[in-house]
Amino acid sequence: MVGASVDREELLRRARELVPALRERARATEEGCRVPEESVREIVAAGLVRAGTPRRFGGYDVEFETVHEMTMELARACASTAWCFQLWALHCYWMGFWPLEAQEEVFADGPDMLSASVQLSVSCDYERMPGGYRLSGRGRFASGSDPSQWLFALGVGAEGPLQFLVPRAHFAVLDGTWDVAGLCGSGSKDVVVQDAFIPSHRVIRPAPPIDFAPEGPLPYDQHRQRRYSVPLSAIQGWDFPAVAIGAAQGAYDEIVRRMHGTKGSVRAADSPVIQAQIAQSAVELDVARTLLHRDLEDCQGKGERGETLAPVEYARYMADKAYAHELAVGVVNRMYALGGGRSLSRNDPLQRAHRDAHATAHPGPIGQFPMASQPYGRSLLGLDPREVNFWTGPALG
Repeated sequence: MVGASVDREELLRRARELVPALRERARATEEGCRVPEESVREIVAAGLVRAGTPRRFGGYDVEFETVHEMTMELARACASTAWCFQLWALHCYWMGFWPLEAQEEVFADGPDMLSASVQLSVSCDYERMPGGYRLSGRGRFASGSDPSQWLFALGVGAEGPLQFLVPRAHFAVLDGTWDVAGLCGSGSKDVVVQDAFIPSHRVIRPAPPIDFAPEGPLPYDQHRQRRYSVPLSAIQGWDFPAVAIGAAQGAYDEIVRRMHGTKGSVRAADSPVIQAQIAQSAVELDVARTLLHRDLEDCQGKGERGETLAPVEYARYMADKAYAHELAVGVVNRMYALGGGRSLSRNDPLQRAHRDAHATAHPGPIGQFPMASQPYGRSLLGLDPREVNFWTGPALG
């Protein structure tokens, strides 16, 4: 089953068409602590998730950055919805690295596979059995889990960390476990897996979350798409910055709309200070997007040419992701301040963009430039980028 021919511009057009409805539902999405069913249906009906699905299973043969571009469009209206969409599409891309039997099983019902991912960090127990594993556990932060048909569950046990692919029949989503300040509508709830049998083809040993010299076979020959010509760690990680950039763009658009050609006793558009802040924000958003496109083109181009990425390149990609994220959050902060007292209203989109952009910084080092930039700084100084403890600084000794 090969995907239909749909290009980048068509997918971006479809994403933009969803923006007004997502903006209208943004507050209800927050208050419901999940992406509304109608939003999920519209995203699936538009075929947006298929941009992440391997072509052989009905996905669209577009560059992977198209997923991030659509995410930025959706996040202009609702960062929570964009966050879930991007993870759904990213997980479809992940599936290309799994055994073919698992891929065929997951995409048996079509290319629009929705899934969540979680680390079973609250509790986890697994044991090997004939033909697979028996798994139980509980984890937090399973974004977009309510409509998800599958769960990527990372568990740690006697054999070390293992990644389990769990069908919906074997995991439960716990309501009332997601009450937060930002990305409220992402529905990143706790999930529980109870005594589930997971066959061996749906269990893999995952690569480290941050790997500056990954090894192992790549599935390019299986899929013949550029995204599979390089290790997963070279591409993933742009999901957090992309949501922040989109939220920042939405906040920027809102302030420009309010102040454009301002007349009356308060002529904000005539202020040189405001002009400088608007110009700075526009440039910073351009820089953040440019870093995303440059790095993805760089790594995939090298993969296609059969070149091996060096540790310094993984380190640079990581620093770029964090810097793009920092730029986006800075723009949101600036727009929130320019909004004045109006920004404090629960009905104002600026306060939501402000909270959501900051929430995207919390999942890991990508949201913290001083941490994420350490490996690249070490590389530039002739040191090994892998010898870093992200919480206490460079390893000693």
